[in-house]
Amino acid sequence: MSGMTDREHHSHVVGGRRCHWWTDRLWEASAHLPVITVPIDAIAEFDMDCWFHGRAPTCRQVADHAARIDAADLTHPVILSASGELMDGGHRIAKAYLQGHDRVRARRFEIDPEPDWVDPIPERAEPDGRAERRTSE
Repeated sequence: MSGMTDREHHSHVVGGRRCHWWTDRLWEASAHLPVITVPIDAIAEFDMDCWFHGRAPTCRQVADHAARIDAADLTHPVILSASGELMDGGHRIAKAYLQGHDRVRARRFEIDPEPDWVDPIPERAEPDGRAERRTSE
């Protein structure tokens, strides 16, 4: 996917394949879903490395994420998959946590939308085999 803009996407493993969704499409697909309140502790990805992919981050990378956390708009609900995995909203969860909240607003799919593309899982999959969220390079 090289050569693309900074369009964000999310991916997680479904049925032995890594499925990818464009974040803007997830927002559109979830717009009709009811807003619920979810405990931050119920969102497993908040305690996972979803941003640095097992590599020690540089100070600049931490600062870039700190800026995104600061700019996060808590009026936008996070988006959860049908199984409860985080599909969008890690920076919003971090901001809510830093502000002392123990819950966030969320929209949860009953059935996940079809992925925008699917990749086979490489031999060196992430240790937890779960969420990966990044901007395209």
